[in-house]
Amino acid sequence: MGKFSLKALWNPVTLLTSIILIAGLVLAAMAVIFLGRNQTPAANATPIVTIIPAPTLTPTPVPPTRVPSPTPTTIFFLPEGVIGVGAYIQVSGTDGAGLRMRSEPGLASQVNFTAMDSEVFLVIDGPVEADGYTWWHLEAPYDQTRNGWSAGDFLTTIEEEVDQ
Repeated sequence: MGKFSLKALWNPVTLLTSIILIAGLVLAAMAVIFLGRNQTPAANATPIVTIIPAPTLTPTPVPPTRVPSPTPTTIFFLPEGVIGVGAYIQVSGTDGAGLRMRSEPGLASQVNFTAMDSEVFLVIDGPVEADGYTWWHLEAPYDQTRNGWSAGDFLTTIEEEVDQ
């Protein structure tokens, strides 16, 4: 291969071709700049505004929920071993399987949660007879949202301790 020389790069043909190419590019750029712009603004232009209404929230009806009645305050005491509204009971006899707390009295009702043996509840409603059981509406004394209907066969009353 031959040696590269600067003199060979600047020969007259290469120089003339470069000058013509640069002049053509400058003329093309000037034509785009000056001929491409509109010198007179549009006199008849009317701005158009499209109004798009904001989406609205369509309320959906909420089915009513059953609210347990307030805990009654009674002035009488139930006999020992008798379950009734206002009595404290505890879950027993499930052999560790727990007691299903349902949304309504009856075996076909939805299960809200499972209460474990020895867990204590307050009776807030009942009795209701359904599916061969006596059902009681129970509520945890520490959390009113933890409530449901349970069969009385798995409940025992808590005896009140008397100070002597």
